[in-house]
Amino acid sequence: MLPDPREFDDLLFDPEMGHVVREPTGKGYGYWVGGHKAFYDQASKQFVIFYRERTPLETGRGGRCAVAVGNDGITFEEVWSADKEAFAASSIEVGNPIRSPEGDWRLYISYEVAGARYWRIDLVTGNSLENLNVQGRRTVFQPSDFGFGSLKDPVVYLRDGRWWVYLAGPARERIPRTAEKIFASPLDATLLGRSDDGLYFPELEWAFEAPGSDTWHGRRARINSVISTDNGWLALYDGGRTFYDTYEEWCGLAWSDDGVRFERLEQEEPWVRSPYGCVRYVFALERPSAIYFYYEFTRVDGSHDLRVSVVNR
Repeated sequence: MLPDPREFDDLLFDPEMGHVVREPTGKGYGYWVGGHKAFYDQASKQFVIFYRERTPLETGRGGRCAVAVGNDGITFEEVWSADKEAFAASSIEVGNPIRSPEGDWRLYISYEVAGARYWRIDLVTGNSLENLNVQGRRTVFQPSDFGFGSLKDPVVYLRDGRWWVYLAGPARERIPRTAEKIFASPLDATLLGRSDDGLYFPELEWAFEAPGSDTWHGRRARINSVISTDNGWLALYDGGRTFYDTYEEWCGLAWSDDGVRFERLEQEEPWVRSPYGCVRYVFALERPSAIYFYYEFTRVDGSHDLRVSVVNR
């Protein structure tokens, strides 16, 4: 039985009141900073965050990405950056930094291959965050290996010594139709890959799918983060109704008993949102005394900044 979404009201935050972590590089629609994931490093006692900076489609898209560190989860200093040319990419999107059990650093990063028009996920490694080596990257999710056109937006966790990666991929081919009508089909889904070493993922399984319903969330299904609870896993996902919502998704809640297969909790409206557009890519970083919610927020001029809201546990 699915929980009532009101059970998680203690996690709600006001996105307008969040701390601005990074400003966009310009004003207006298409100037966005986000596509982020965060990690708390027990060894250094620091927060680590990845983000990409984006400009309008006609001026370069996701042209630069960076990793920054901080002591309080709110204020960060950049220690590494790269541009899309370093990846031979036409655009950079979500990346997830994480320290491996062996002590080295990993950055799972998605980008669109220049000239090929498909998204894949590579792994960049280094003995420190400052020394992440883009040139030595390796592809860990090549979409053609699984018969897909694209795979992107990794969400990475270490669970019981194994690597779990949730990633955004195409929806299964389910085009609703009747004898007289054809309806808009789901646009994306979340898949799960599991691996012993985080390098080779032999299979993917469907973790979360869009119902194709005519609702605010009905055609999109990208999981951005997962919160562990006493009896299951709560996922924060991006939902949308149209193709346009690729750029202005809204945050919803989904639930899983095992962390593998998620079902959305029925909500008449998004869980959190900006009065000017979206709150998307909501990433929950769990700490013993609080949860740090990092998110892209639409500003009044149409640009997106990167914010954090801290909810005490």
